[in-house]
Amino acid sequence: MGIVIIGNGIVAISAVEAIRQLNRDCEITIVSKEREPAYTPCFLYRYVTGEIGKKRLYIRGDDFYDANRIKIISGAAVAEVIPDDSRVRLSNGTGLGYNRLLIAAGSNPVIPKIQGIDGDGVFTFKTISDADRILSKIKKYREVVVIGAGFIGLEIAEALCIKGCRVTVVEREDRILPRMLDSEMAEIVQRHIEKNGIKILTTKEVVLVKRGFGNKVKGVMLNDGKTIPCDMVIASVGVKPNLEMLKNGSIKTNQGILVDDRMRTNISNIYAAGDIAEIEIGGIRKVNPIHINAVKSGWIAGCNMVDNERYFDAHLEDMNVVTFFGLPVLSIGVQKGEKVFKRDTPKGMIKVYTGGDGLLRGAQLIGDVLKGGIYLSLMRRGVPLSEIHPPINYGSTLRFLKSF
Repeated sequence: MGIVIIGNGIVAISAVEAIRQLNRDCEITIVSKEREPAYTPCFLYRYVTGEIGKKRLYIRGDDFYDANRIKIISGAAVAEVIPDDSRVRLSNGTGLGYNRLLIAAGSNPVIPKIQGIDGDGVFTFKTISDADRILSKIKKYREVVVIGAGFIGLEIAEALCIKGCRVTVVEREDRILPRMLDSEMAEIVQRHIEKNGIKILTTKEVVLVKRGFGNKVKGVMLNDGKTIPCDMVIASVGVKPNLEMLKNGSIKTNQGILVDDRMRTNISNIYAAGDIAEIEIGGIRKVNPIHINAVKSGWIAGCNMVDNERYFDAHLEDMNVVTFFGLPVLSIGVQKGEKVFKRDTPKGMIKVYTGGDGLLRGAQLIGDVLKGGIYLSLMRRGVPLSEIHPPINYGSTLRFLKSF
């Protein structure tokens, strides 16, 4: 049996490890438009600061592919998936057949529709190549505007600030991290980031990238008419699934590739996982571009591709953890509920949301995030606050929850 995997990130690695635990004989071919071994984008900002080298980004050791008898085709994107022929067409013109296919091609950065954004001096931040391009320019480009205050935008802003750049972040929403934190918690994090040297503008939009001699970036204009001088712009407004290879329409898509809880598409021998897959979570179909989803969905897809039936246990309560200038921030679930409980801690704040049924709906922690797993466990298990009692000793967390 021949398995082809499109993409060489954490989804592919997770799928390969599942497959090889169950089947040592099938042929596996990975096709990747990147030339690097599989790496984690989660620590790209640390690579930019110089805290870690490129090899520290790699997910597995040098012998991983040989040890698992994987054929790698790198530097060639998949131009088209042809389900009727069980074949993919590569960008170099060659074809590749498969018995089973996993589409793990991930997502591409969204480029906002802004006048002047096309051309030199404007970057995205998602791949090692992106990071290398930015590093090659910051010796002469020292004034930076980052468009978007999600966690990726704030991470590259921090990295460039550490490298000595003057950084301004522009966010059109009324707060930073709008998909992760509510307004009160976002304000705490924003003050901390600004204290460390980054300027943040919320409820503002970049409407024009100004260019001067030689088409070089010289600033951005905001929707209020003000101009911020800069020589580098980084667009970090989100990502979208890479669906360009699905030209013939045989594989059903919405925002992403539609899959069931076995990560199977509407074509029985084609699977999709990670950022590119759209799965039902809590009764809602959505794309969930976070690391833990990539790991889990890749593993489930790998198992099912070799007929070991497994199901993706999807949760709205998946946990995001990021750190800005040494301040850890954690978010689980939703940012609203019928009741809200909060308390200050020596290092920040904890906030918990509950529904009318007494169940935890969400939690946000700033500073002291070590107990985040407790909140995640309680939400996933559907434990009402009224039923939380010893013998499980949650210490201060239990006392906090029981005080509601």
